[in-house]
Order: sequence, then structure tokens, then C-alpha cells
Amino acid sequence: MSELTSTPTTNEIHKGLHLLGLSLSELELNDLKIGQTISLETRSLGDIGSMFILAAALSAVNLGKTKKTVTFGDLPQVVNESANSPGIPIYCWISDTLNKKCLYLTLVDGKPALRITKHFQ
Repeated sequence: MSELTSTPTTNEIHKGLHLLGLSLSELELNDLKIGQTISLETRSLGDIGSMFILAAALSAVNLGKTKKTVTFGDLPQVVNESANSPGIPIYCWISDTLNKKCLYLTLVDGKPALRITKHFQ
């Protein structure tokens, strides 16, 4: 598999971040592209609050379910349910003919974070 299809493009990641109203440093962006989880622990409460509001709105669309109210208490449950759903999906894209990738809002040690996960179609 080529490098282009095995790592998410910067453009795709920016689309997901834009939906959350969030920006990342180049180092954070590169870490996310290679599969690292990015902690949002140092973000302002205003950024985090807005991000949760937007994540709640996006989750029903990306989960493929009818509209459901998502609560902060749902995050640990969603993160722990399975490896296929490591959090709230924010933005998904087709990375190649066999794979779909999603940017997820998740929790790491109870703190908000972002992660990209690959799913086989």
C-alpha cells in the first residue's frame, strides 16, 4: 500500500478539525497522521465546550443512527464498547478501496483527545 493511502491526508484531517472549530500545531497534526492520539487536555474550556457541542451534533450523522442526545457520560461507554468505535466519530472518509478512516473524539485517562482509526469496508 502506498504512503498516500496508508496515512490520512492533511486535507482530510483539516476537514474534521474544521467541523470542531479546532486547529492543531504541525507537530500535533503529524502525530495524528501517524496514528498517535492527540490530547486536548491543555485546550481552553471554551474550546472544549464548543467542541463537545459540535461533536454531539455530528455524532448521530457519523454513527448512522437516528438523532440521539449524546452526554458526557456516553463518552467512556462508547470508548470502551469496542475497538471498532473508539469514541465519537467526527469526520470519516474513504482512504482507499478497502478502508475508511474516521477522526474520533475520545477519552484518554478521562481527558478529551483526538484519534484516527481505520475501518475495513
